[in-house]
Amino acid sequence: MVTIKHHSQYTLVTLTPNRSASWQESKWLMWLMASVAFIIAVVWTIVGAWLVFPFAGIEIGLFCYLLYRVNLFTYSSQTIAIEKHHIHVQSSNRAMKSVSLLREDTHLELSESPQDWYLPQLKLVYNDKCIAIGDFLNKEDRQTLYETIKELGIPAWRHHWWKH
Repeated sequence: MVTIKHHSQYTLVTLTPNRSASWQESKWLMWLMASVAFIIAVVWTIVGAWLVFPFAGIEIGLFCYLLYRVNLFTYSSQTIAIEKHHIHVQSSNRAMKSVSLLREDTHLELSESPQDWYLPQLKLVYNDKCIAIGDFLNKEDRQTLYETIKELGIPAWRHHWWKH
């Protein structure tokens, strides 16, 4: 999701992934799936197939862990503050916390695959620095981000300029 706020000194673009379930809803789903798997494992254990029980525990544990990781990923965010002479990119991930770039020497680059096999990649390029932005956005939000930054006066170019 791309949110734009215009202030007197700068424009703030906030990027967040689309989130279909909150953490509370994810916990309810974990509990429901664990209950169903546990009931099935208990029934099979009573019938005599006790070997199902440990695998049900592994299944429940793996499901809960993966759902937790996916839910944690949906709370990542990125903010881009565009000022008169600088661009500040702040990210919630561990790899890159905050980067400041000179606006005059920075441009936005959109890399697309020839047959649209993967999502387009957006990067802010400044001399030898290349900052990936919006990696967690869907295709429509990436296109919105590209158009928004272009409208804010940052030079933008595409690798496949002949595409619309």
